Amino acid sequence: MMDFNDLGADGMDERIESFERMLASGESFFYDNDELGLIIDYYIDFEEISKANKAIAYAESIYPFETYYKIKKAEVYMAERNVNGAIKLLEKYKSIEPENSEIAKLLGDCYSITMQLKRAVDSYLFALNKDPQNDELLLRLARVNFALGNHSKAHNYINGFPKDYIYDELSVQEFIRLYMDYSQYTEAIFFLEKVINQDPYNYSAWYFRGLVHQRNEEYTEAIDAYEYCIAIDDDNTMGHLGKGNCLMEKSEYENAITSFQLSLDSDESDAEVYCNIAECYENMKDDNGAHFYYQKSISTNPNLSDAYFGLAMVNKRREKWNEAKRNLLKAIDIDRYESMYHIEIAELYLIDKNAQKCYEHYTYAYEIDPETTEILLDFAHAKFELDEVEEAVDLLLEHLENHDEDHRMYYRLAAYLFTLGTYEKGYNFLHAGLRIKPEEYILLYEFAPFTETVDSISNIIDLYSK
Repeated sequence: MMDFNDLGADGMDERIESFERMLASGESFFYDNDELGLIIDYYIDFEEISKANKAIAYAESIYPFETYYKIKKAEVYMAERNVNGAIKLLEKYKSIEPENSEIAKLLGDCYSITMQLKRAVDSYLFALNKDPQNDELLLRLARVNFALGNHSKAHNYINGFPKDYIYDELSVQEFIRLYMDYSQYTEAIFFLEKVINQDPYNYSAWYFRGLVHQRNEEYTEAIDAYEYCIAIDDDNTMGHLGKGNCLMEKSEYENAITSFQLSLDSDESDAEVYCNIAECYENMKDDNGAHFYYQKSISTNPNLSDAYFGLAMVNKRREKWNEAKRNLLKAIDIDRYESMYHIEIAELYLIDKNAQKCYEHYTYAYEIDPETTEILLDFAHAKFELDEVEEAVDLLLEHLENHDEDHRMYYRLAAYLFTLGTYEKGYNFLHAGLRIKPEEYILLYEFAPFTETVDSISNIIDLYSK
């Protein structure tokens, strides 16, 4: 088959326009298999499914016995996320053409997507037997074997690549994605060293080496790799961005800002970079700088929830409650499934003594993230602050079973019960907290400071702390 590059972008556009004019006119022109294949691939690549189906139907009207177009129909099913439909079609034509390696490869892809991994291996091995030097199949077999936990087999397939194989940017990216998906960081570094030894000026390999070190929290090594990437290609904005992120992790905020500035690309992606710069200014306690760059981020992309959240936090520190609330509501409107947004706005409603809104957002936060005990404790303390102490106790008791290994739940319940004057029940929860973590008894005094002078409570604490 030909590929798009054989025609050039302009040639492909003209071919598509000509084909669509023909369909619209109802006429019938001759196209050979290569041309029709390119047209169908074009529509699949751009997810124009209805047009792809029309092109396949036209191709089948000219070449009714050509299995190739049945395979293309299976690719359309896959593009439509109808993987089971693709499997049925491919299995049908596999029985007609059992030696067709392209059918086997696509079946492998379908079985891989549906996690029928052993069937995927069998299909890929059949296709590889027909084409032993097929790099795509070697990589697919490596991925499936990693997913099956057969790491040594996966590495054998990777090592099966020819020694003189040229690793371009896309192939390096594919390998690294494979290693990263299965947390094979050491192997990823070995692979990248091999690529770099083969081609020391491969900026992609240096970039991905930085990314692997960064993912592994080896920030100094990551910065070194990113600097090599930048030295080879100073216009590679991703290298500057990666370096900036690592410097930020090392709390070198001024240097991080410099790298972030160099990574700006004059497009919508700059919004996240401005957000990172703003966060650096926040960490340097410079709210003016943070405010400026969060605003700049929003101007670049008004749908970035993190920027509105950051701006809300700046306004909260400045005690501009209404502005903070407005920014948080916007962040929630963009991403309602981020629990931190709901927690922060609940705190603002608590300042306003707006119990209904406060409780509503704590409820949302806890529904999103029910494993996080802090949300429940903050929710209960909001009720405590609004003089609904019994309701605070009820809330904690209702969810105690799901957090029964967290000592903070017991100390908090004890504090609230002592505040209500319910000492016998309070003693039970105090004992429970002390049994789990006796050194944290100070939590009781934090939420019920008067208990520090109650002899009976001090005696119970002494039993565990001596």
